[in-house]
Amino acid sequence: MIVLLKLKENQDIYLKGGSEAVILLHSFTGTVRDVKKLANLVHNEGYTCYVPAYKGHGLSIESLIEYDINDWYQHVQESYDFLKESGFEKISVLGVSLGGLLSLKLTEMNGINKCIIMSTPQKRTTKDIKRRLYSYGERINAIQGLEYEESNRQLSLIEQYDEGSKVFSEMIEDIMDNLKNIQVPVLIMYGELDEPSYKESAEYIFEQLTTNIKTLISYENATHLMTQSKDKEKIERDIIKFLNK
Repeated sequence: MIVLLKLKENQDIYLKGGSEAVILLHSFTGTVRDVKKLANLVHNEGYTCYVPAYKGHGLSIESLIEYDINDWYQHVQESYDFLKESGFEKISVLGVSLGGLLSLKLTEMNGINKCIIMSTPQKRTTKDIKRRLYSYGERINAIQGLEYEESNRQLSLIEQYDEGSKVFSEMIEDIMDNLKNIQVPVLIMYGELDEPSYKESAEYIFEQLTTNIKTLISYENATHLMTQSKDKEKIERDIIKFLNK
């Protein structure tokens, strides 16, 4: 008899600290664990930290594909609104991969103080998105201990995620088209052990930004999930230094 592991929905993390706040955003198919340690470090520097847990992430593939990037951005916007309503005047944002995209979007649409992005893609095709979902589905199905038939049934649902993949790609295009509207300090980071396209994306974003204060840094021993790579301590120091400036 196979005992299935019951998945629990991730919860937002709210660490009350000083009068300046930082929103930390995790990756596509990731969870709050992507940035939890970093949030604690930033909190220890005196900042209030908020980590939204995107709907569906960390759950079955069937649950994840009930949502799309618009739902995840709405949650990020609501997190910003909560902090503003709580009296925070200076709010910065940082994110990994999808979190980097949503950081740029939030910065464009609101009065963000500083923006930090890591491993942020310049573009994504629907094929890229479905491939990432398939990889996630295989991993989460194995964690749950699903039977072969049920695992295949859930993986087959990914082919129906056409609209979700389409709006994902379209939002990336919109974000890239509006980089010129961002006029606050931006730190762009990428790992040299990541796919080459992320280096190209980082350089493209750096060139397109018209803000007077922008910095591009590469990390020799960093993979895609930079916050958990071999260079994570160096990355953490650079993030805190940028926030403290």
